[in-house]
Amino acid sequence: MPTTSTQAAPVVPPSPVDHLVTGEEMLAHPEWGFCELVRGKVVPLSTPKPRHGIITAALTIALGTFVKLHKLGKVLNGDPGVYTTRDPDSVRGPDVCFISNARLEMANRETGYWGTLPELCVEVISPGDAWSEVMEKVEEYLAAGVVLVWVVDPQRRKAYVYRSGRPTRVLTANDALEGEEVLPGFVLPLAELFGELD
Repeated sequence: MPTTSTQAAPVVPPSPVDHLVTGEEMLAHPEWGFCELVRGKVVPLSTPKPRHGIITAALTIALGTFVKLHKLGKVLNGDPGVYTTRDPDSVRGPDVCFISNARLEMANRETGYWGTLPELCVEVISPGDAWSEVMEKVEEYLAAGVVLVWVVDPQRRKAYVYRSGRPTRVLTANDALEGEEVLPGFVLPLAELFGELD
């Protein structure tokens, strides 16, 4: 006769709410789950939906193929942690990012989350994302030294291009994401990108 286990599931300690946390402390506590650090406060994130994954994968493939072909650096996805501020620490995870060979050499000397920021960060909007929170991340990226930020909205089939000191560019299905001087020659038509959802 089979026996049933009475062993209790392990208790996962909650992330602290009574004090500010450093990036190093968050890195040491993977049991806190999928989260970001915003000015020392741990902010849980929801698991992305499939449409988010489709667009993130398409962007990763398009950027990764171009970058590898021209030996320009590396493309990362899956929310790699990068510091946007220190003391108090903010650790953000772009959905996709590109870091050039020059910055990669500096970043590889670091342990833990990178303090060397990528040149391009991409955020893909999920239906439950608050626009104010997305814009907070965009502003942090730019202030920390990211040159180019793309915000891609699959639901509205639009993209937004941000750069320090320049007006926001709004792209529709007839437009294309361009690498500008960060990735010269890279062009991805939005019709092609959002066609992955059809």
